[in-house]
Amino acid sequence: MKKIILLLLSVSFFATLEAQQSLRGIVIAADNKKPVALANVFLSNTSVGTVTNDKGEFTIDRFPSGRYDVVISCIGYESYVTTLQSNQLPEQLHVTLKPKVHELQEVVVAPFEKNGWERWGKFFVDNFVGTSAFAEDCKLKNKDVIKFRYDKKANVLQAFASEPVILENKALGYILKYDLKDFIYNYNTRILYFQGYPLFEEMETSRNRLKERWERNREDSYYGSLMHFMRSVFRNRLVENGFEARKLIKISEEEKKRVKDLYRNRMLEMQQGGLRIVMSDSALAKGNKDSAAYYRKVMSQPDKLAVLINQVLPGDSIAYAIDSITAGIFFQDHLQVTYKHKLTPPEFITTINPAETYKGPVVSEIFLVNKKELVVLANGSYFEGIDMISSGYWGWWEKLATMLPFDYWPKRNKLPLSKQ
Repeated sequence: MKKIILLLLSVSFFATLEAQQSLRGIVIAADNKKPVALANVFLSNTSVGTVTNDKGEFTIDRFPSGRYDVVISCIGYESYVTTLQSNQLPEQLHVTLKPKVHELQEVVVAPFEKNGWERWGKFFVDNFVGTSAFAEDCKLKNKDVIKFRYDKKANVLQAFASEPVILENKALGYILKYDLKDFIYNYNTRILYFQGYPLFEEMETSRNRLKERWERNREDSYYGSLMHFMRSVFRNRLVENGFEARKLIKISEEEKKRVKDLYRNRMLEMQQGGLRIVMSDSALAKGNKDSAAYYRKVMSQPDKLAVLINQVLPGDSIAYAIDSITAGIFFQDHLQVTYKHKLTPPEFITTINPAETYKGPVVSEIFLVNKKELVVLANGSYFEGIDMISSGYWGWWEKLATMLPFDYWPKRNKLPLSKQ
């Protein structure tokens, strides 16, 4: 297995040396078939982008190596997204943008919160932008485009944006335009999910000291991050780059699994009986209220007991080559990941327990929700992101205030991680 990973490393290195290709295309409106001028065209989660001219044409001259979501957006139109591989670019991309028929307020079933920002604004900023030291130097420039809807019955909060959210990040030196597609927080499970298409624009300055500060902060944001981890996985350099991965078994999940199996078996029984399936706790318990209450309790309980297998896993025990440009990562149970070369930030400790005095290295956990492999690329991107849940340090750290584009590479290798 290790030899395969090394082969992947060698092949991917030569792939990055290939001449970068150009992506050309034309954008027209679906209703009148006329060219759409000044539409934003960009590669999601990068600083690579352009706008269409008055003929609706665009060119991205240096399409970077790898797989990217190409996003085309314009106010008044639905965003268009397609995934392209650098070695399989079309001769010309023809895009038709559909006009937005309804205002955002009319799309959702339930009305937005009348005073949504006053009620949910701080929660949104804390969980979308973050609470790290870098977040203090960030400012949302158009918070008025963000609306909220709270489902009291499901205990779920959602946020919507009628146009890209603009974040000024003076800590890292970026203007971030984030095309928000989903922001969902479930208060019962305490799981946050947000997804969208970010474009990074470099802030300009003639002050060398400010440029140096931005680079230092970018390096601090990068080392020990999820991007750093995934790039290390791809190159089979976890240990060399300061990461220690260990197997973590959550005992209480066995009971949850048993209850889930009961749900599944009961559903099959109902299906075989020709019944219309509307699954509930009482249906599972066949009318026994005490059992139904127990099942609800089990499914809502946080993990109580964890057993850590104190053995550092080699990279090739969880990662493998899929082909010449992609790697796969898969593991059972949970994975505890320690990054030895970064101390836990005091802001993170405060969010857990203000009285805590822990000063050890940062520790994160990841879990494959659907028990499917993640596909990892050389730049650290992975998919599908919804298949993995991160908690601990990464669950707190990986927000917009610390987000870096996939075309970022640190100038100074504090630890040995090269593009090769």
